Amino acid sequence: MNWLVVLRWLHVATGAAWLGEVVAVNFVLVPALVRASRDHQRWMLAHVFPRVFNLASWLAASAVIFGALLNLHMTDWRFDWDRLTSTRWGWSILAGGALGLVLTLFHFVIEGRLEPVVTDDETEDATIDAVVHHLRRVPRYGLGVLVIVFGSMMYAAKGF
Repeated sequence: MNWLVVLRWLHVATGAAWLGEVVAVNFVLVPALVRASRDHQRWMLAHVFPRVFNLASWLAASAVIFGALLNLHMTDWRFDWDRLTSTRWGWSILAGGALGLVLTLFHFVIEGRLEPVVTDDETEDATIDAVVHHLRRVPRYGLGVLVIVFGSMMYAAKGF
């Protein structure tokens, strides 16, 4: 079995799933949340969004880990700084990987601290409004960064 092919497929699949999930959050879940009644907003914020963000965190981590393993496999399991800094391909991989890593760290370290925990019955309306306000902006920024990561990786893969 060729491990390079397996790692590449795992990296691409988890990265594409991560991008797809962020697109769904931005264009399906957040607009539905904004239009929902207060009770439905409470329910979505207590039950749907925590699961979606947890999935995004693990897809992000998987994409970054598989990408790092793929790069190491391509360099005979040694870190080749010269290869990453001497070619356009290397700079694309380095930029995309660094941005992907930063976004992944954001998912695991900062994301949970941005909004208070919402429960079904006990959360005040002002808290829900603040969470909805954050959810209308933060995932958009994440989508922008993720599109740059994807563009960088596509450039590296095909040299556009």
